[in-house]
Amino acid sequence: MAPLPTLLLVLLFATAGHASSLPRAGCSVDVNRSKMPSPQPLLLKPGGSKDVHGFVTPDSSGVISLSQNQQIIVACPGNIIQVTKQPQATASCVSGSTFSINGKSYNFTDLACKSKPKPSERIPAQSAQSCGSRGQYQVVQLGFQVGSDFYTLIDACFDNRSYSTVYDHFTMVAEIGGKQNDSSRPKKWLRGTFFSNIDMEYYYNRTTQVNTVGRLLGDPKLGSTYISEINSTSARENYFLSKGHLTARTDFSLVAQRYVTFFYMNSAPQWQTFNGGNWETMEDNVRSYAANNGTELEIYTGTHGITTLPSKTNYKTQLFLCIDGGNYIPVPKLFWKIVYKAVTKAAVVFLGVNNPYIKNPGSDYYICKNVCPNITWIKWKPKSQKNGYSYCCEYADFKKSVADAPSLSVTSLLT
Repeated sequence: MAPLPTLLLVLLFATAGHASSLPRAGCSVDVNRSKMPSPQPLLLKPGGSKDVHGFVTPDSSGVISLSQNQQIIVACPGNIIQVTKQPQATASCVSGSTFSINGKSYNFTDLACKSKPKPSERIPAQSAQSCGSRGQYQVVQLGFQVGSDFYTLIDACFDNRSYSTVYDHFTMVAEIGGKQNDSSRPKKWLRGTFFSNIDMEYYYNRTTQVNTVGRLLGDPKLGSTYISEINSTSARENYFLSKGHLTARTDFSLVAQRYVTFFYMNSAPQWQTFNGGNWETMEDNVRSYAANNGTELEIYTGTHGITTLPSKTNYKTQLFLCIDGGNYIPVPKLFWKIVYKAVTKAAVVFLGVNNPYIKNPGSDYYICKNVCPNITWIKWKPKSQKNGYSYCCEYADFKKSVADAPSLSVTSLLT
């Protein structure tokens, strides 16, 4: 046989070398460029764990990729999938954005729920149902009931005497950089079982806040002094108490997962100037850290103490959202967030002063030594009164002052 021409040999070797880059059969959905089903269903892994890792979520580039014939569970807890009239169904990847359910093909966008998936709460069945330094609080899981399975996304440590969450916990996936860019949110927050007897919408109402603060401070005029009126055009328009997420809405990759963050149990009264200021910046920085380093993080967010304002007689008065029949739903003095990289046992604690009227916070607000100069990836304005005075601490130092914070095995600072 005559030898092959040199050019042909080069072409053959080049083709062989690029064989692995040829497109493979399968399904691919870009959560930010493709049309998504709406209302969005839960996407679950058959036989997967009943936590955040049991969800099908996008990779770091925002793409959900499945191999041909790979199966996922499409679920609409509390309602049904529009095209199948079932609460859940097993869908098999055909190709592109086409999936098969019971032999019938559907485009991915067709797999919408009739209404938003309904989040649920439950007290875990296992014996470890308490939290806090003395086991004095109750553990409540927030997630989704899918058939006989409960998928937990948030664990809350709840004080049912004051109607306040001591802290909650969730796992941030390493691929959070590929999260869905969607600002939609439900019209109403969820009271659930634990807030069923309190009209939370009423107590968070701005007019109610003006009245409540005025009553607490002994002068109706002081209410409107500290709480800005609705539709205010003044520089003080954001001086009111908002529903401050503990676990942020966008700490989860997909819209359907995010509904679980709208339980009142996952919130605390937070001054909006701080909520939309340093706290929001820090949350963005944490997500960026996880994405840039491709690392999973365990995150605990809680509150400490009760903030005060001077009364008519200049007495430091603690603030509560509800003062009817007793004082409930305290306005936290501090918000804190432990960011823990379990694989290396490194952690950092971020703290923020939840009071835009404090000019020079003392040691009762700065409860541990500030180590922010060592944290290169935090970009907030820590000395801004309006944005919320903020600082960073080592976990062990913080734990000395906040005994009810979770006990973790920490050996170094997460820098």
